[in-house]
Amino acid sequence: MKTVSALALAALLMTACQNDEETVQTDDRVALQVTSGIQTRAHDATWEAGDEIGIFGFPTDANQTTWSNVPYATASGNGSFAPVSAPIYLPVNDSEVDFVAYYPYTATLTDGVYAVDVTDQSNQAAIDLMAAGTQTADRINNDVAFNFEHKLSKIDITFKAGDGMTDTELAGMTVQLTGQQTAATLDVTQPESTVSVTTGNVATLTLNTTADGKSAEGIVLPSENCASMALHLVLADGSSFFDWNLYESKAKSFEAGKKYVYAITVNKTRLDVTATITDWAPGNGEDGEQGNAY
Repeated sequence: MKTVSALALAALLMTACQNDEETVQTDDRVALQVTSGIQTRAHDATWEAGDEIGIFGFPTDANQTTWSNVPYATASGNGSFAPVSAPIYLPVNDSEVDFVAYYPYTATLTDGVYAVDVTDQSNQAAIDLMAAGTQTADRINNDVAFNFEHKLSKIDITFKAGDGMTDTELAGMTVQLTGQQTAATLDVTQPESTVSVTTGNVATLTLNTTADGKSAEGIVLPSENCASMALHLVLADGSSFFDWNLYESKAKSFEAGKKYVYAITVNKTRLDVTATITDWAPGNGEDGEQGNAY
């Protein structure tokens, strides 16, 4: 076993300390800081604690690292996001990186392609697909504020009892939307693109309806034609049902990022419907139209 003299040991320690100092001094990495400019989600206008987004980073310098589907999450729902595991460090040569993002995060992307399935409407946040366009950052300007946009369409329905009906009869009502495609894909590395609907057999979606039957909501795929779509309402006891064709309102199609608001009065023999189209964000509403269904 070799021995080390006190003088040699002191020299080694001094060298080690110097190396540590050099390491600290030369580690000029700066982590990406992420916030979101979201205006509205499936349920409200704020993020919820634990919401995760996926981030892709494309350096302008081909010699730098490319980041693929890195999860960031918000702890408090205030729109500030932190890395779930390892942070994204920006290039130390001050070159720029273009970032894009999407929500909700999934680890099962295939070449950046997100698979959409709106069959299950019970958890609206889980199918509220959004994407944010390119934001550029470098080591000096390390903040990005993603502005997420909805890639699907939203249906928001309120009900009230009318002639010959009571609130009690609305409770437990089932609300369905017929004529729906349920599957689509989106390349989240190209967030400005639209979803690609996977055509197949049309399905009937059961919307997310409150227990009192006063409201229902759904997230559906964009569609160029609502002609074959209808709302189908069945009271809890199965004694009565109502159908109303969506094409009777001004909503002749479902556009991505639009919210379709229906105020429906359920009468014993008919439905009275007011339909309004808005951006899926606060404001920008349009006048509604009246319609009847029997």
